[in-house]
Amino acid sequence: MTLHTAVDELISGCPGAMGAAIVDPDGIPVVVQPRDASLEDIGAEFATIIREVDEAERELHHGQLQQFVVTADQSVLVVTLMNEGYYLVLQLRRDGLVGKARFLSRVTGERLYSEFI
Repeated sequence: MTLHTAVDELISGCPGAMGAAIVDPDGIPVVVQPRDASLEDIGAEFATIIREVDEAERELHHGQLQQFVVTADQSVLVVTLMNEGYYLVLQLRRDGLVGKARFLSRVTGERLYSEFI
């Protein structure tokens, strides 16, 4: 399965999905569907946040960060860590199904795990 196919399937399977991106540990987008500069920028900005949360998690002994949700006025972002620092960002409309988005993002990340080792 290609990365593009996996992202397309994630978007089509999640009601309210506006787009998704796979981002490398440095914040550089690997795949962005549909091509959207704001989604690329959001994905890049999360690289710093993820590094800082990961450091805090190690100090607090809560375990490794797996997923988080950011709710904003215009949309909801589901961020799922995959492997080797890569992460998946799924953007939803505010009326999107966040629970289903979290589940499908986690499943997609698990399916793509071997692509990043």
